[in-house]
Amino acid sequence: MTTAQDPGSRLADEVTLLLAAVADRAGPWLDRVSTSTHDEHEPPTGACASCPVCAFLALVRGEPNALAAATLDRLADVVALLRAVLADRWEPGAPHMPGFRPDPPPRPTSTRVQHIPVRRKAPAPR
Repeated sequence: MTTAQDPGSRLADEVTLLLAAVADRAGPWLDRVSTSTHDEHEPPTGACASCPVCAFLALVRGEPNALAAATLDRLADVVALLRAVLADRWEPGAPHMPGFRPDPPPRPTSTRVQHIPVRRKAPAPR
C-alpha cells in the first residue's frame, strides 16, 4: 500500500507505533519490578560503576548512573546524526539542524586551464 504522505511523517508514525508496542509489552514487567521488594537483596555499598548490567539495573531503579547517562547521551547523538542524514537525503541543501549553517565551499583562485609557454630550441649545428 502506497500513500502520498511525507516519508518523514511515515517514519515518525512507525517509530511511534513501535514505541507503543514496546510500552505495552514492557508495562507489566516494569510494574512487577517496581512493586517487588528488594529488601532481601540489598546492593553492596561499593556499587559497580562500569558494568552494563549494573548500569541497566540502576536505570530501571531510577538511580543516577554515569555509564547510563553517557550511553543515553551517545544515543541522542546517534539519533541527531540519523535525523541530519535523513533530512539531507530528502532536502539536500536545506538547513536541517537548528543553528547550523555550513560554510560555503571555497572558490578556486585559479582557472582550470594552466597556460604553459612552449619554446623550441634551435637545432644544434653539425
